[in-house]
Amino acid sequence: MNIEKHHKQEIASRHLETALLLYFAQKDLFSVITLAGAAEEMFGQLLRLRETGAKQSPFRSVLELLRPAKARAKEEHGGAHETDLYVHMDVRHEAEFLLGRAIDDYFTLTGELSVNMRKFNEEVRSRRG
Repeated sequence: MNIEKHHKQEIASRHLETALLLYFAQKDLFSVITLAGAAEEMFGQLLRLRETGAKQSPFRSVLELLRPAKARAKEEHGGAHETDLYVHMDVRHEAEFLLGRAIDDYFTLTGELSVNMRKFNEEVRSRRG
């Protein structure tokens, strides 16, 4: 067994970059949603930790973050809902929404944007206004 230490900001950054690569390659948008959602959640937790200066970690398990949140899509997007067998949503809209939130959190945390993040902002966000 080779247990190593991995910083959660690096994990989240890699999730976000992979999600952006999949998005631009027009590949599996469900994976984009999962990766961007996990990245956004971790960045958000890092931001809360920085703001509160908390000594105890507010983090949930990374494994828990990788499981889809059932209620989140319903709460944030009125048209999305889930049954036992199906998820009803605009997949592209959800992917773009989560990518945007993750990019915003990353920028707030680091003050920087990667090439892919700038490309997303220029190509996707600029057309939305």
